[in-house]
Order: sequence, then C-alpha cells, then structure tokens
Amino acid sequence: MHWNDWPIVCWTLSTLLCLAGRRWTDAFCSACFAVYTSLDRMPPAAAPAQLKWAFALAGAAVVVVQVMKEYRRYRNSLAVR
Repeated sequence: MHWNDWPIVCWTLSTLLCLAGRRWTDAFCSACFAVYTSLDRMPPAAAPAQLKWAFALAGAAVVVVQVMKEYRRYRNSLAVR
C-alpha cells in the first residue's frame, strides 16, 4: 500500500463506522467521498470524469444540507428564547 492510498482507507473506515453507528447520512457522505477518491486515482480512460464529479457533488450536497439543518435548528432555538 502506498501513502497515497490512505485517504481511501480512511474514508472507507469512516463509512463502516458510520454504518455501525446507524448514522446513515454520514455513511452516505463518506462513501461518496471514498468513491470519488478511488476514481481520482484511476487513469482518465478507466473512469469518466462526470462519474467522479457526480460522487463529489453528491457528497458535498449532503454536507451542505446537514449544515443548513443544524443552522435552522440553532436559529429556531434562538427565536424560542
């Protein structure tokens, strides 16, 4: 294993830990970034660029939605006070 492969291992381990803890959105996000990272290591002819960026966009969209939900909860909790 090369040092360049450690991000793939970390994303995959993160996905498995999230699945074990039943955190489905975190697991989906980690899986998307793991697939993106592994497709990024392949030669351009082996994996289409659109597929690679689709996984990156899906993972980023999940992160943005989660942050927006937390912000809305925070804003609503301030309004209640």
